[in-house]
Amino acid sequence: MSVSKWMDEGEALILDIFLGSVPVPGNLYLGLYKVPVTEPAEDLGLSGLTEPTGAGYERKALVKGTWVRDVDVSIYPTQTLLATGGNWGDIYGYFIATSLNNSGKLVAICHFTSPLNVLDGKGIKIVPKIRAS
Repeated sequence: MSVSKWMDEGEALILDIFLGSVPVPGNLYLGLYKVPVTEPAEDLGLSGLTEPTGAGYERKALVKGTWVRDVDVSIYPTQTLLATGGNWGDIYGYFIATSLNNSGKLVAICHFTSPLNVLDGKGIKIVPKIRAS
């Protein structure tokens, strides 16, 4: 599942890196969001997303140099996010950001067609993909 939308912050970051003086971030981070329940607007920032809390949830580092490029898409190995010790509830999508917390930029999102209800001991497997087209 490719990210369905580049966010304004992600587009601006690419331009700032290539045409400005902003350094390339070290790693990117994969996270899940519960809210909003509709596809987020392109101008939304990280603070506009609600992530699961507790039950083993944390963003996963997507290490630079691990992505594999195939024509106009870069693919990262499968990432499993597992709820442990509690439920996460309905998950509406995943996102890619530049930080482990909300201090960074929201690069891109993938909004699921329908929410996935993640219960204790269950998880979500995601193959992060970013398409440049």
